[in-house]
Amino acid sequence: MKARGFTLLELVIVLVLIGISAIFGTRFIADMATTYVGTAERGQALAGARFAMERIKRELSLAYSPSVYVSANDDGINKRCVSFVPVLASGRYLGQVKDESASFIIPLVQQGNAIEGVNLAVRADSGEAVWQDYPQQPLPTNVAEFKNLAAPAPAILPFEDAFNSPLPSFEWEGMGERYVLLQRWQVRFCLDNQGELWREEKEGTTDWSDKTLMLTGLTSDALYTGYNGPLQLLGVNFRLATREGELVLPSQIQVIYEP
Repeated sequence: MKARGFTLLELVIVLVLIGISAIFGTRFIADMATTYVGTAERGQALAGARFAMERIKRELSLAYSPSVYVSANDDGINKRCVSFVPVLASGRYLGQVKDESASFIIPLVQQGNAIEGVNLAVRADSGEAVWQDYPQQPLPTNVAEFKNLAAPAPAILPFEDAFNSPLPSFEWEGMGERYVLLQRWQVRFCLDNQGELWREEKEGTTDWSDKTLMLTGLTSDALYTGYNGPLQLLGVNFRLATREGELVLPSQIQVIYEP
């Protein structure tokens, strides 16, 4: 019996079927790869945004609430920066600061240590106009330079021993006779025109420097929706461009530090 081979038509049909299978298989693999890359990219963007958000929350938890303000960045675009002054510690005082009869009870965590390079605040005013030049002179009302104390710091410090001469004047008393020791620098988180979020510091009379990149890929025109002073709430609106579309993370951060 003579063996029968494939006809030309059969070979053409087989090749067509193989081609169709290859096309669909390749498309399926490409779609799977695209989905995987998009998911991975979105997950990476989400992780970066959460890291930046947690960093802002953590630092604001130790910020002096009257010093928090939302402003324009260096390019003049409004609501792209949040700035604040970090707190070292807080405590109570006896007597009155207005007549210089107050004695400051040094916080327990600072007793026995050296206290240097801080300012003392008693219920200071709030707002950008008040704090934008801090720590330059003149200081905000009810904020004064605290004298450097060598270790061990005492438990109680009289008014005349807390400040250098001439002694500062205070216009009003603190709520609950409380005071705050402020660091002599500002911190801010700013969005630039390239969609990059930076952490910056300003110390003394220097400009903003010591920049650290926190996040990229932001598309928000206004990163912060504003700061509600009475409620101590900062509105944040992260928007990031990803392969699968825009990722939006709105949030409200409470400045929970209570002096």
